[in-house]
Amino acid sequence: MEYTPRMTEHMLVAQGAAAGSMVLLKNVNNTLPLRPAGSEKLPVAVFGMGQLDTALCCGEFQTYRAVSILDGLCASPLVAPDGLLAHKYRNWRLNNPGRDFPWQTLSLEELAENNAAAIVVLTRPEEAYDPIINNDEQAMLRSIAAAFDRVVLVLNTPGYMEAAPVAELCGAIVYMGVAGQEGGTALAELLTGEAMFLGHLAQSWPRRRADFIQANQAADIYCGYRYFDTFGTELLYDFGHGLTYGKAELEAVGVAVDGTDVVVTATVANTGETWPVSQVVQVYASRPQGRLPQPKYVFQGFARTKVLDPGQRQTVTVRFSVGELSTFSEDASAFLLEAGYYDIRVGFSARSAMIAGSLRLMRDEVVQPVLPMNLARTEIRPAGLPFTYPGEDEERAAARKYAIRLSGWNVPRTKLRRPKAPQPCRPADHPVTLADVKHGFANFYELVAGLSNSDLRALVLDFGFRPTAVPGALGASADLREAYGIPPMTIAAGADGLLLTRDIKDEDEQVTGHQYCTAFPAASLLACAWDLELVSAVGAAIGREMQEFGVDLWLAPGADVLRGPSQHHASRCWSEDPVVCGLCAAAMARGADKYGAAVLRTVSMEHKVPATQRAYQDLYSLGFAIAARSARAVLLPTQWLGDEPCGEDTALSQALIHEWGFGGMFLADDERFTSEPGRLQLEQAALRILKFAVSRI
Repeated sequence: MEYTPRMTEHMLVAQGAAAGSMVLLKNVNNTLPLRPAGSEKLPVAVFGMGQLDTALCCGEFQTYRAVSILDGLCASPLVAPDGLLAHKYRNWRLNNPGRDFPWQTLSLEELAENNAAAIVVLTRPEEAYDPIINNDEQAMLRSIAAAFDRVVLVLNTPGYMEAAPVAELCGAIVYMGVAGQEGGTALAELLTGEAMFLGHLAQSWPRRRADFIQANQAADIYCGYRYFDTFGTELLYDFGHGLTYGKAELEAVGVAVDGTDVVVTATVANTGETWPVSQVVQVYASRPQGRLPQPKYVFQGFARTKVLDPGQRQTVTVRFSVGELSTFSEDASAFLLEAGYYDIRVGFSARSAMIAGSLRLMRDEVVQPVLPMNLARTEIRPAGLPFTYPGEDEERAAARKYAIRLSGWNVPRTKLRRPKAPQPCRPADHPVTLADVKHGFANFYELVAGLSNSDLRALVLDFGFRPTAVPGALGASADLREAYGIPPMTIAAGADGLLLTRDIKDEDEQVTGHQYCTAFPAASLLACAWDLELVSAVGAAIGREMQEFGVDLWLAPGADVLRGPSQHHASRCWSEDPVVCGLCAAAMARGADKYGAAVLRTVSMEHKVPATQRAYQDLYSLGFAIAARSARAVLLPTQWLGDEPCGEDTALSQALIHEWGFGGMFLADDERFTSEPGRLQLEQAALRILKFAVSRI
C-alpha cells in the first residue's frame, strides 16, 4: 500500500499521542530502559498472546495499518525479540485462533539464558474487559519472574487492572492502554528509552477491584480519588501517578490571589544526571468542612513543564477562578463558597501533593444560582478515616497562619439567566436560502419561518436518519438544497477515530475505492498525557479526515466521569475527575472543529442512575459544563436522569443553554423531544441546526 501524505502525517500523530500518554507505573533496579551495553541489540523474550494484536476501542474499526507490540519491538534498533519464541506464538495463533498459548511447554530457564529480559503482555479487548489477572496469568508471571532477573509487565488494557497480586514480581510495569494503530511502535520507543515516559494516571488504581464497588454504592459526591482519599482506601497507584527515567523535584511553590483568580506557581527542577524530564504540576484544593460535607480534596488544574535537561528548571503557573472552589448547595439551589479555609495542595500526584498555601473566606458567598432540577437530595455517607501523611497537620497549620484573606470582590458572581419565552419566527416577503443568510441578505429567523411544516419536521426530526453518501457513516440530515439551499449533513461514529467503511465495493463486490481512517489512542489513554495540545492535535487529525471523506459531524467525544472498570465503554471515558474530562473533551472538540464538528456526548450514566442533585452539579455534569462552551453540537442521552427522560425540551437542555453557555445544536439517537413538538419548538431547534449548517456551505 502506498501511503498518502495525510496518512503518513496521521501515523506520526497517532504514534506521538500513544508515546506521550503511556504511563510508567513502576521501575526498580534499572529494569527499564532496555538498552544494550554494546553495539548489538539487547535480546528479549516476549510473552503473551496480546503481543500479536492491536487493541482498539471499536472492534469493527478497519485499520489500514496496525503495529502490534511484537512488530514494534522487532523494528526497534535497540532490542531483538527472541525469534523462536515469537515464531511459536505466531504459529499457535494461526492454528489455534482464540485459544491461550500453552506457556507451560516453554523452557523458561533456556529462554532466560538467551535473553536479557522478559516482556509480559496482558491484553484485554474493550468487548471483554476483565480487570482481574487470572490464575493462569499469575502462574505464568511467577514462573517467568523465577527464571528472569528483569521482568517488564505491559498492560495493554482499556484501564485499571488489579495488578497488586503480581506487582512485586515485576521490576517494571507499564500501562499501555488502548494505544491505537501505532501503539507497538510507541511502546518500543518508550521501553528502550528512545522516547520519554510522560504519562500520569487519570484514574486511581486501588489494590482491590472490590474497592470500586464500595466507592460506587451510591451516585453521590464521592467517586474515584474523591472517595478513595476521603475514606482512606489502600491504593496501588494514586490519581496522577506516573514515573519517568529521570528525576524531577519541586523547588518552590507559591499561592497568590489575582482579582478573582487563584494563581499557583511552582518551580520544577531536573535533579537527575542522565535523562531529560517533563513533569506535570497538579493542583488540588481542600474545601472547608462546614454544613456541606466535602471530599478530602478536589482537583483544580495542572501545568506541564517543557522538556528539562539535567540541571534545568522551569517555573509554571496554574490559574483558576476562585469560583471554581465552590460547591453546590441544594438548600440554596446555588453554587456556594462556604466560610473557612481553602487549603491549596501542589504535587506530581494526588497523594504526593503538599499543602502550599491557604485562602480564608470570612462569610458564605453565593457564586452562581441555578435552575432547580427534579433530582433527589444528597445523603452523604459517613466519612471514614481519610488518607493522610506525616507532616500534613504541620503544613496545614503553617499555611493557615499566613492564609490569604478573601473578600467579596475576589468572588466572581454569575446571575441566574432564566430562559426567555421563545417567539415565532417572522417570514421575509421573499424566498430565503441559506446562502442569503450567509451573505447577510436575510437572517436565520426569516429562513426558518419560510420552511414548510413538512420540511421543518424533516430538518429537525429526521436529522441523522436519512441515507448518506459516505459508506459506513451513520446517516445524514434531510437534503433541502433545492428549495432552501440547506445541504445534507453526514454523521459518523467512532471512538478511535472515524468509523467508516475502509474498502468501498460496488454491487459486484468489486473494490472501487478506499476510506483509510486512522485509529488513534482511546480517550482513557489520551487523558494520561495531561497535555491538552496533544489531545487537540488528535482532534484536528480526525477533523482533517472528516473533511477528506465528507463527514460533517463526529459522534465524540464524551465527558462522562469514569466510575470504575465495570462501566460500559470504560476506555471511552477520559478520567474519574470531571475537570480532566471537561478539559480533554473541550480540547478534542476544538481540534476537530477546525475542519468539521465534534458532537459532545452528554451525561450518559447507566440507565436511570439515581444521581442526587448535588452529585449531578458537583461531579457528573461538571465535565460537560466545561466542555459545552467548546462544542458546536451535543448528543442528547437516551438514558434517564433521575426519574425523567432527557430531551431537547427538558431541564437538561435548559441547563446546557442557560447555565453552561452552550450555543450549538442538539442531536438525538432516539426521540429528540419528550412530547410531541409544536411548530414553535421545531423552529427553535431548526435555528440551532442552521447556525451550524451555514458553516458547511
